[in-house]
Parts: sequence; structure tokens; C-alpha cells
Amino acid sequence: MYGHYVLVSSAKPQEKTVDTTHHLSVCDVMRDNTNEVIMKIEGLLPSYIESFADLQAEGLRITRDFFGTCYIAEKELLDKMGVDQKAIESFGKYFKAMTMTTVSEIDMINNFQKAWVENVMSSMKSYDDYVKVMLSSYAKMLEYTSAMIPKKT
Repeated sequence: MYGHYVLVSSAKPQEKTVDTTHHLSVCDVMRDNTNEVIMKIEGLLPSYIESFADLQAEGLRITRDFFGTCYIAEKELLDKMGVDQKAIESFGKYFKAMTMTTVSEIDMINNFQKAWVENVMSSMKSYDDYVKVMLSSYAKMLEYTSAMIPKKT
């Protein structure tokens, strides 16, 4: 039916050499590969922060430039219309109140973000403590299981 071929080699079989100085473990494999991912993320963090800082700086620069250009066009128009300075002063007071509200909200958001980070860090600490307890139980289980298995001879 099917042909079976057997390869015959005149070379001597090679002896297998086993490095007994280091045994690779599942934990080593997982740790090393996870560490590679962590290092990649850590390496990108400065670039990530710099990119968002540059983005914010550009947005603020554009906003500042807008008001410089606005001033020139507005002065000519308001002078032609004869707008009373008291009306502009009232608008200034209103806008100052809005500015103070906005600054206060920015401070509240900043405080919220700080509290959020503290809560997440606390949760991570609790998780870390839980994982350590579980790993301790896992190690005890492996030790118990290992004691039950006869050694290879």
C-alpha cells in the first residue's frame, strides 16, 4: 500500500548534553516575557508624556495667538460703532467670574484625578497582597504535590 522508507545513517549517534546548571521554569518564561513588555511600555512613557505636553502647548499657543489677532480687528470695529467702555468693563467682570469658575473647576478635576490615582494605587496594593497570598498557597501546593511524586531514577 504505502511505501515506508527507513533512513540509515553511518554516522554515530550524537550524545545529548544536558546543562544541569540552570533549569528553565514556566515562571522564568512568563517573567522574562512579561518583563520585556513592561520594559517596552516604560521606555515609551517619556515619549507619551512629551507628545501630550507638546499637544497641549500648541493648543495654548494657538489660543493666545487668536486673541492677539482678535484685538486688532475688534478695536477698529468697536471704535467705529462707538461702544461704551463701561459695557466692555461689565463684560470684563462677567468674563472674570466665568474665568474664576473655570479655574476652580480645573482645580476640582485635578484633585479628583489625584484621589482617583490614590484609589487605584490602593486597589493595586490590595491586589498585590492577594496575589502574594495565592502564590504562597500555590507554592505550598506544589511542595505537597512534589512530595507525593516519586523521584526519577
